Amino acid sequence: MRTFLRSVALITAFAVATRGAGFLFRIILSRILGAELLGVYQIAFSFFMVFLTAIASGLPLVISRMTSTIPGDARYPTKLGQVVRSGLVIAFALAAIIILTTFATSGIIGYLFADARSTRILLFLVPALLGTAVYTVLRAVWWGQKKFFLLGLTELIEQLTRILLFFGLVGLGFLFKDMAIIAALSFTLASLLSALIVLNLFRREQAIPRGPLMDMTETRVILRSAAPITAVRVITSIALPVIAVIIPLRLVAAGWQPAEAVAGFGIAVGMTLPLLSIPQTVISSIATALVPDLASSSSSRDTERTNRQINSCIRATLLINFMLIPAFIAIGPGIGRFLFANEMAGVYLAQSAWIMIPMSLSLITNAILNSLGAETRAMMHYVIGSVALFACVWILPGRIGVGALIVGLGACTSIASVLNIHLISKKTGTGLHIIRGLAGFAVACVPAVIIGRALFDIFDTIPLFFNLAITGSITVGASLAMAYVMNLVDLEHLRIFRKRHRNLTR
Repeated sequence: MRTFLRSVALITAFAVATRGAGFLFRIILSRILGAELLGVYQIAFSFFMVFLTAIASGLPLVISRMTSTIPGDARYPTKLGQVVRSGLVIAFALAAIIILTTFATSGIIGYLFADARSTRILLFLVPALLGTAVYTVLRAVWWGQKKFFLLGLTELIEQLTRILLFFGLVGLGFLFKDMAIIAALSFTLASLLSALIVLNLFRREQAIPRGPLMDMTETRVILRSAAPITAVRVITSIALPVIAVIIPLRLVAAGWQPAEAVAGFGIAVGMTLPLLSIPQTVISSIATALVPDLASSSSSRDTERTNRQINSCIRATLLINFMLIPAFIAIGPGIGRFLFANEMAGVYLAQSAWIMIPMSLSLITNAILNSLGAETRAMMHYVIGSVALFACVWILPGRIGVGALIVGLGACTSIASVLNIHLISKKTGTGLHIIRGLAGFAVACVPAVIIGRALFDIFDTIPLFFNLAITGSITVGASLAMAYVMNLVDLEHLRIFRKRHRNLTR
């Protein structure tokens, strides 16, 4: 448990720094691009993410598992070298095929986009896959070896590199047709530069003997394990680019202007969803530490430890989300005005804060099932949930506009979470009392929301930043106080956790 808590603390520290920098950059980017151009960029980026998933989903998961099980004896360097070289060859080959295919079929791809600018942006993004092919394999080795410092450090370096390159290229803006091209180019250059940094750190850290470029035995093992995971994840990731095409078309059919429809998509995906993903910064840290740790306890048949880890992670997931939900509901419009100079982004935030719960539960339960070797079932659950997602984005835009995307994501991840939880209980025999926790936290949120809305109106005359800071802090505090009164938060448990965390970080 101490090792696990130390891992979570380390990953969380880097994740907060990385995502905090990325979030600030997204705010700046949204103000520079504007809602419409941000929507054009997000449409292209959603297609790029499908390509990224093909390289950075099944492959790193399998390599991390293989690395975590390599014996620590004289065979270790040789075995590791075979795994690394085979993984790099597979990743590079896949990246090259995707890049060449994208450029060769760019004319056909252009017919899918509502705006031709999205095609140009996509062509500037896809070369980043070459960098991804390098660091997704090397970082997977560190993941399997539980070298979370290197894992977090290189992720932070990539984010900061992207930001610095973007602002450096802004000075050369006259060379480009629009600022979205600069954003795409900075992403690609940061990926390639980060790959060189990771490669240099890896060579310093690992002593791998020379050997053949590809070991066919290891290559077959990697492909056989990674192919089904990658295939399912690519299929599920296709949902977002398809939605990026459907939503603007359905909004136009409902009477929206094309530019207005693209702008609405940009607000929802580029402004509101990043805010809704804030809890996942901490939860993804838990998930990253959980995969190798839970896989180890599961393989050793330590049932008690496995069940304890699962329940603790799910309780933490609920607590983290319900700390933020009341504040988002109470002061969402103000947050949108302050961060993005766009109140609509905040209105969407207040209306859709509830989906943070199924999104986070889906994330943590997916990690648990990955650790238990049931990643394919987890992805199939998401596919089942995607049926509801597509139904919402097809039927609801005429009634609730871009909110159809938010409702669809909530329905999709809710279905996936329920199915994941059922499977976890079945595989581990663990009793997960989630409904009781959800009901209790929901009741605790009500007075916190009322207090937050009242205070936001009372402090309306002071500067918006101070209003948000004061009201948000009090709202979160009220939510925690209500949770304590209702015995949803055990202060003694939190005190022990803080003591352990302090000892681990000394």
